[in-house]
This record gives sequence, structure tokens and C-alpha cells, in this order.
Amino acid sequence: MGNNGILIEEMDVASVRGNEILSLGADRETVRRCRAAIDQFGAVAPPVVGALADGARVVLSGECEFAAIRETGARRMAAVSAKVPAGGGAKAALLLSSLRKGPGALSEGMLLREALDGGATRSELGGMLGRSASWVSNRLALATRLDGGVREMLMRGLLDARSAQEIARLPGEAQFAFAERAVREGLPKSAIEALVAGYNDGSCPDGAKEQILRDPRAALARVSDKRRAVRAPSKSGGMPMLIEEAKAPLSRLAQALCFASPAEASPMRRELGELRKDLAALLEMVQNLLYPGKKEVAANAAN
Repeated sequence: MGNNGILIEEMDVASVRGNEILSLGADRETVRRCRAAIDQFGAVAPPVVGALADGARVVLSGECEFAAIRETGARRMAAVSAKVPAGGGAKAALLLSSLRKGPGALSEGMLLREALDGGATRSELGGMLGRSASWVSNRLALATRLDGGVREMLMRGLLDARSAQEIARLPGEAQFAFAERAVREGLPKSAIEALVAGYNDGSCPDGAKEQILRDPRAALARVSDKRRAVRAPSKSGGMPMLIEEAKAPLSRLAQALCFASPAEASPMRRELGELRKDLAALLEMVQNLLYPGKKEVAANAAN
């Protein structure tokens, strides 16, 4: 028995009601993989079942696991049981859903490497995870590229996994020195991500790359000034050509976003957030070029 009435107990499968909303995301492939995991290891990921005020029991988390258990024909199952106050089922399901996060790309790559060293094959791992061969290769490459010194910093807790994952995208010979400076200066994950993205930008000048590695905090000011100052100007066609070249991909992106649903956009929240910031910065620059005195007029009017 734990705190707040939470316990792991054995219960009748038939006494538990599936969650209709969560089942919308319980696709057939995920249920199949849950079933394969149960067949191989047993029910190692028991669902969380809410004991409602009216005595009913409903799945709050682990709908795919619950569906797989039912498919085995089992009559009894172990589940994490939690008492839910009246009207609190959806809130509890939301909270649990927010906690179900993967280990991250770098950790996945390191686990894949360890599994391969243990005798597994790439095709076996890809099939087990429902992932493509390219996904497996990309994750492995990320773990393989990570400098040994940076890996040691990660293991010692000096660097978080997300930051190490971004640093792994830098050239191997530059990773450790950059990581040391980033840790010494206390740069957050978002800053490291911005600096690495700037460094890897194909149009980033060599001088800016050198500053990113030598003095990341000073370089960050250039990257985050909303003008992407680390980028070199186009040498062919100038601004008119760049504007014309930007129209086609923006049109295609607008088409894709127009017909996308919030559920489809959910896995891309970070990318869409970055896109929103970049577009807002771009619109501000256009505004300032078209109406250079607008800010001053507005400021004077306010006074």
C-alpha cells in the first residue's frame, strides 16, 4: 500500500472498463508490440486503473497494454490502482499521459548499441520497436558520434541528456571543449540547441562557427537577436531572389498545416514552436523595413 490510496493489486480483467478516449490513440501496431512484449517478458508494464467514486474501474493510463492483456484471454491481471475523486478521471489521465515520455534520442541510441553488443540484430530491434532501419541507424549514429569525454560528463551528471544529444551533432573534435564551456557558463538546453543549430547551418560563416566554439555566450547573443546574424548573406540574386525562393516552400508548408489535426501536430510541438518564433521574428523585420517609423509613432502616442 502506498500513499494516497495507490497500490498494485490483482483484479478481474472483465471488471475494468477501457478508456474510450485513450483507445483513440491505441493503434493496432502498438497493441501488437505490447502483446509481443507480454508474450516474451510477461505483463511488465501494468496499466493504471482508476477506482471511481461510483465503484467503477476505468483505465487511466496504458490503454494499449490493457488491450493486449485482453487479447491474451487472461482473466486476471496486475494493475496499479488509484482512487479517483468524483470528476477527476480525465484530470488524472491527462497527468499520467504527460509523464509517459520516452528516454530521448541519445538514450535510445545508447540502449540500441548495448542491445547490439548483447547479440541482437538491427532488424530484430527495428521490428520489435516498430521503427524503420533508418531510424535505428540515426539513433545509433547519434550515440556513436558522442565524444567519450562528453559521455563521461553525461554519466557524472554534469550535463543533461538533451544537451549531450545536441552536442553530439557537432564535429567530434569540437564537442568536449564546447561542452566544458557550456557547463562552466551554465548554458541551458535551449541555448545549446540554438548554438548547435547555428553551427550546423550550411550558411554559417567560419568566423561565427569559431565564436560558437570559443565563446558560446557571446555567440548566443548573435544567434538569439532574432536576426540569425550568424548566417551569411546570399551571394547570388540578393534579397529579391531569396524572397522569391522562400514562397514555394512556405506555400507547401501552409498546405500541409492547413489539413493537419492537433493530434498530428502534437509530436512536432517543439519544431512548430521554433517555427513560430522564427516566423514572428521574420514578420517583425518585414514590418520594420516597410514601416520604419511605426514603433516611434506608437511610442509617442502612448506618451
